[in-house]
Amino acid sequence: MRRLAAAAVTALLSAAALTAGGGAAQAAAGVPAHKLGSLHLKRVDAKNHKTYTAYLVCTSVSRHGAAPVIHGVGSIKDPSSACRELAEVHGRPAALAVHPLWLAPSIVAPVTVRIDGTWQGRKVTWSHTYTNGAWLAKATGDVFAF
Repeated sequence: MRRLAAAAVTALLSAAALTAGGGAAQAAAGVPAHKLGSLHLKRVDAKNHKTYTAYLVCTSVSRHGAAPVIHGVGSIKDPSSACRELAEVHGRPAALAVHPLWLAPSIVAPVTVRIDGTWQGRKVTWSHTYTNGAWLAKATGDVFAF
């Protein structure tokens, strides 16, 4: 299982380098991509007892005087958006509050999520149970959209 995960992360890092603005062009321009994080994501829907998993790899490219550009690769709907959301909170999932003004219904359909991996060399392990998928999306935005 660990070999499969390592192979998947390696493939994702390769893809991240390519999607970070054309890897060869950036390397030629002397603009290296900096790995922010490599994360394994898990979502468990308690109502139908289904488990979903995904991987997310985030990179950052900085040019002289410009704000860093965050890129993401992974098996979620919008990996770059998820990486930007995580970068805003320095890779701390508990601090995510992506859509604080959204109104979420009170329907009870628990969803438990978990993140394991690294963010800027720091180990990240976090899990939380939300009332339902709407509360999950309100808090975590695109991070668990898979």
